[in-house]
Amino acid sequence: MILAQSGLWMAAVGFVIITGLVRSWGDAEYLVFSLAVAAPAVFIPAFSRTRPDRGRPWRQCYWFKLNVWVAVVVAFGTYFGTHYFFDFMGMRYAFGAKWTFDAAGLGHSGQHVPVFMYPLTHAYFMTYYAVLMVGERAVVRRLRPGMLGRALVVLALAYAIAFAETFCMASDLLGDLFAYEKRGTMLAIGSFGYAVYFVIGLPMVRRIDADGTSWTLGRVVLEALATCMAILVLLEVWAKLMGPL
Repeated sequence: MILAQSGLWMAAVGFVIITGLVRSWGDAEYLVFSLAVAAPAVFIPAFSRTRPDRGRPWRQCYWFKLNVWVAVVVAFGTYFGTHYFFDFMGMRYAFGAKWTFDAAGLGHSGQHVPVFMYPLTHAYFMTYYAVLMVGERAVVRRLRPGMLGRALVVLALAYAIAFAETFCMASDLLGDLFAYEKRGTMLAIGSFGYAVYFVIGLPMVRRIDADGTSWTLGRVVLEALATCMAILVLLEVWAKLMGPL
C-alpha cells in the first residue's frame, strides 16, 4: 500500500515543477501542497479494505508505526541534518517561503529550512524506506549473502536511492529554486553523505515488529531516536572526512 501511493506524490511533484506552479506559490500554498502529498501515506492504508490488520487500533498497525518512525527521522533530518547539506554538500534553496523552522545552533550558510519541507520529505521517505526494504529482501532471498555481503547490499541500495533523488530533483527544471553548487561532485561523492540516512535507517526500520512481537509506539519512537543519533554521528564523520564539496 505504501508503494502503491508513491506514484501520487511523484505525479503531483512532477506536475507542479513542469507547469511552473511551484514558482508562483507563497507559504500557505507550499504547505497545503506538501500536506496533500504526504496524506496518502496515512489515509490510503488507514481506510484500505484489504490490509490484513484491518479492525485493529491504529497504534497497533504496522503502517501507522512505520509512519511514526519515518516522521521522527524526517523531523530530525529536516531540522538538524539539512544544515549538513547546506554547509558541506552545497545545497541551495531559493523557494519563495518565509515560514522556516530549523536548528538555531547549527549551520554557517545563512540558509533556513522551509516548513513545507517536513511533510514533503515525509512523503519521499515513506517511499524510500519501503523501496529499500522490498529491494533488500528480494536481493537477500536471491543471493543469500553473508553478513558482509548483506552490509554491501544495504550500502549499494542506500547509495542508489540517494543518487536517484539528487539526479531527479537537482535538475534544470528546478535549478532556479533548488540546486547543488557542484552537481556532479554531489552525485558522485555527496550521495555517500546522503546515503547515511539509509545505511543506518534500513537496518533499523526493518526491525519494526520483526521479532514476532507487536511493538508499542513508545518503542517505535525510541528506536527512531536511536536511528537519528546514529545518523548524526555518521553525518559528522562524513563531514570531517570530506569537508565542503
